[in-house]
Amino acid sequence: MRTLRPRRLRPGRHRAPMSGLARALLASLASLASMAAFAASPVHAQGTPAPRGVVPPATAPSPAGRAASATTSPRDTAPAGRPLPFETFYRQVVANHPVARQVGLVRAQAREELRIARGAFDPSLSATVDRKTFGGTQYFNYVEGELKIPTPLGSDIKLAYERSVGQYIASDRRTGPPLGNQGLFKLGFSVPVGQRLLTDERRVALAQARALQDVAEADQRSALNKLLLEAAKDYAEWYQAERRLAVAREGVELAEFRLRAVRARTARGEAAPIDTLEASLEVQRRTVQRLEAEQSYFAAALAVANYLWDERAEPLDLAPDVVPTLAGLEAVPVDSTRVPEWLELAARQHPELRKIAGRIDQAEAQRLFAAQQVLPFAELSLSSIANRDDLPALTSSSRFDGNYAVGGTLRTPLLFMRERGRFNLADQRLEERELERARLERAISIDVRVAVNDLTTVYGILDLQRQAVRQSRQLLAGEQRRFEAGESQLLIVNLRERLVLEEELKLAALEAKYASARASLAVALGEPAMLPSGAGGPGGAGGPR
Repeated sequence: MRTLRPRRLRPGRHRAPMSGLARALLASLASLASMAAFAASPVHAQGTPAPRGVVPPATAPSPAGRAASATTSPRDTAPAGRPLPFETFYRQVVANHPVARQVGLVRAQAREELRIARGAFDPSLSATVDRKTFGGTQYFNYVEGELKIPTPLGSDIKLAYERSVGQYIASDRRTGPPLGNQGLFKLGFSVPVGQRLLTDERRVALAQARALQDVAEADQRSALNKLLLEAAKDYAEWYQAERRLAVAREGVELAEFRLRAVRARTARGEAAPIDTLEASLEVQRRTVQRLEAEQSYFAAALAVANYLWDERAEPLDLAPDVVPTLAGLEAVPVDSTRVPEWLELAARQHPELRKIAGRIDQAEAQRLFAAQQVLPFAELSLSSIANRDDLPALTSSSRFDGNYAVGGTLRTPLLFMRERGRFNLADQRLEERELERARLERAISIDVRVAVNDLTTVYGILDLQRQAVRQSRQLLAGEQRRFEAGESQLLIVNLRERLVLEEELKLAALEAKYASARASLAVALGEPAMLPSGAGGPGGAGGPR
């Protein structure tokens, strides 16, 4: 490709009129302006796309302006569009997303399960009436009632009433003379002395229901944390897609401006036609990149909108002018001295560990019950008896000796094969839960350390990448000056410009990766997608709580 140089006049000769020299200088300045406009353009403004439809000015910047454009951070420009901070997005997900709402439902269901288990200790009232009359003769008339009050110790308190009348009733069921029979009251208790002494089905069910509350809540919290981690990663991808689209649009605008300038010079005979082909090819290349960026941004925006719901559980859509921003998620150095404290925090509150702890409590309750089943079943009952018109006798110790009922029950298998099998099975399940807890503790500890290392590494790479962006801009500015002096080619300038675009995209990708790594650390600690206090050094850099 032919190198473009300004026309020079030899001493003593005037081969070109003054108007031609002016045209050459103006064309050179216009080409320089297209390069300088990119060097000073806000391609990487925080959370903000470059202004659309804005054509860079066709004026040459001053040397001071070119130096400033190569070193000034493009983040100082004002945003175009309404930013959606991550904290606002996060709170919207926590408040209204169906998975987040299910946490409250799971808690309510666990409370109802506990209520069901406590129902085994409800006092019960029963009554029975059995009467037979045949041929005008009353054979029997049985009336029985009982109030039974279970206790957490395994014994039952009973208050009973029975009345038996008739000509053909068993002698042991008689409650008084045939005439004036008012029935008998009994007050007593039954207590196990073998099986069910330490625990029974009721107490096991209650212990497991209490543990189920922790299991259910931790399980749903784990699902919520995974949801928030996915939401944070999708938000980071949305930010990266928005930055990619902004860079692509800016590159297309600059390439189109340069194409117009080259065509104008070619029409005046000041540039070779092949330069027009080079500039046109660059426009096509960047147009394809812009279309691909628009496709990626559309998909990323829909992925983020999938997490947005309103108070009525209706899905929401992102407004067209809403853009992501990393405000509140800026890269900060990680305080590695807080790692032991974070490990302790994860061991105390991580939902997976809380869930396995609840499973262990359930297994321990089942194991204790299985151990009780190996003992023979034995139960004793004792009651005081009194007539209906002499109720104080039920609680009188002086009259107890002659008015009481006592009983006992004993049964046992000979080999205890079923009971021993159940105990061994419960013991193995408990050991399995404990091994699972040890594995989870190790895995979570590693996850925390890996997440901290990722944050530290990405933070260091971010600093290097910012330097690379600045240096690529300086290279572009220098290449512009060489092109102005006629010492460079349009192809080389395009290559330098592509380098700037690539470095900007790498920086956006690293910023998105840092946000994702930050969310990964939060989930590894068991926190709902936030960076714990102290992660950014003294004073902390906590996320939304």
